[in-house]
Amino acid sequence: MRTLARKPDVLAFAGLAVAVVLTVAGCEGDGQSGIPTESPEPTAAETVEETTPAATPAVVVGDVPGNPAATAALQAWTNDLVGGVDVVGKCWTIAPERARQMYADVDAITAAVQQPGRDGQYAVTWSAGGIDLSVLRSEISSGYACPYVNPTGAPGYTDEDARYAVERFLGRAIGAPVDPDDTEERYPLVCEARGTWDPWGTGNPGVPPLATDPDVVGDLESFDAAAASVTPVSEVYTNVTIPIVEAGTPRDLVVLLTTGSNGYCLGAVD
Repeated sequence: MRTLARKPDVLAFAGLAVAVVLTVAGCEGDGQSGIPTESPEPTAAETVEETTPAATPAVVVGDVPGNPAATAALQAWTNDLVGGVDVVGKCWTIAPERARQMYADVDAITAAVQQPGRDGQYAVTWSAGGIDLSVLRSEISSGYACPYVNPTGAPGYTDEDARYAVERFLGRAIGAPVDPDDTEERYPLVCEARGTWDPWGTGNPGVPPLATDPDVVGDLESFDAAAASVTPVSEVYTNVTIPIVEAGTPRDLVVLLTTGSNGYCLGAVD
């Protein structure tokens, strides 16, 4: 005999089983029922910068105790010299022919610069093989030091250096400097305003006239650098005579110079 009274219980059990299955299915995944799963953002790859060590120069300039700027400034010039760069053209603070002569013996120069430098009163000097290679303070400050190269014990400057200092000074006066960077602020040509000026040996030194009145050639129109002549006044002072045209009138300008912290400097004009 069939018993039909138990059928509702069977159906209830079946319904419960379905509910359990649906509930379990709804909880699978990311555990956030009803919320769409978001894929995590990919981690950005870290960029590793590789640094290439600076190449060692072919010729390493010797250190100057207490003055690393001097070493760095001469190193820049030395790199160009040994690399075949036209250093004469870059060294416009020195007369071109003078620079050409001084820089001709590359082997002697490279031997000297590798020695330790000596910091003196007006310049830093490297020496070897009977030559001295010196750089001025203004050259060091520029970051590219064009040196003077002379036999050891010889005078550091020549008549050509005096003549060229006058050429640069007059070029500035007429608005035609040898280089746009050739300014008094960067490369001083006028002697310092110190009471040591005494070209005629009077025993009563004073301040160089140009130091107090540097614009005395304000009416200058032109000058002939090739026709300039140099005459020593004493072991300390030198005259440079140069033809000029001033306010439409040709005449000879006489410039008195001496040496100072930046090589030849101009102290007076007549």
